[in-house]
Amino acid sequence: MTISASEIEQARSRLSNYLTPTPIQHSRYFSHKTGAEVYLKLEILQPTHSFKVRGAFNAILALDEEERRRGIVCASGGNHGLGVALACNTLNIPCAVYLPVKTPEIKIEAIQALGATVILHGNAWDEANLRAMQEAKDQGLAYIHPFNDPLVMAGQATIGLEIIDQLRYIDLIIASIGGGGLTAGILSAVKHFSPQTKVIGVETKGADSMYQSMQAGKIVELPAITSIAESLGARKTEPLPFEIVSQNIEDIVVVSDEEAIASLVELLKQEKLLVEPAASCSLAALTSGKIKYKPGDRIAVVLCGANVAMEKVAAWLNPES
Repeated sequence: MTISASEIEQARSRLSNYLTPTPIQHSRYFSHKTGAEVYLKLEILQPTHSFKVRGAFNAILALDEEERRRGIVCASGGNHGLGVALACNTLNIPCAVYLPVKTPEIKIEAIQALGATVILHGNAWDEANLRAMQEAKDQGLAYIHPFNDPLVMAGQATIGLEIIDQLRYIDLIIASIGGGGLTAGILSAVKHFSPQTKVIGVETKGADSMYQSMQAGKIVELPAITSIAESLGARKTEPLPFEIVSQNIEDIVVVSDEEAIASLVELLKQEKLLVEPAASCSLAALTSGKIKYKPGDRIAVVLCGANVAMEKVAAWLNPES
């Protein structure tokens, strides 16, 4: 089970009028450190500084005129809401975004700056999402799920297409997993267009619902999200992304918050790139030896988002101050 090749190609065509391909950058530092040829896919350079804008735009562009006129609602840990808000701002569509009450102020302000109405509800994305779905049902509004939607996954799959186009041959793609939409999309792209490429997913401990689900052979719901990686904060995946991931992924690796932060600081110091822990965890998995690869393998690491509060970064850079 995957998203079809035609759905992915259609998504690329839709997005081409609104988003440009993001660069992929060879890292001499991480290549030397790992013995592989490491490339960094810079989704942090999207207009919302996160890959989520791809799936949001694709799903919204597929709506009919009446659905757009009535408006859109979604729930997010921040980055999906930014993507939906930007798409709605671009297409002149009313938009409401439900966020957990602990969402960083930087994300709330960025979503509001794009003209969306922000409603804070619940301690985790799952609670905000239940309220958003009910609101959409009550008001007859289109609802855009951040990961359990084939159109969203097809949008995220265009990352895989771009990596394949940019590198021609790639042994391994590493990407983080929250609800599973990003990884399900990339898995679908490589299945159709680069079947020799392996995909490994990464989660942080305390936000590792997909890993635990894979271990159990069924969807497992976490009692709470305890990781600092807010963007990975879905307490459980859903049937479609779980099916795609479980049937096609090479492996899922879990790293600690401390490992993710160490890689975030290392990336900032060595490559001058600032990302979220939800992105740096993928580098942490690679550099910690938790991922198997051969010397010289061509490896693409998806740096999926950069919407992190600067006061947190300052504390991580100077832990004793």
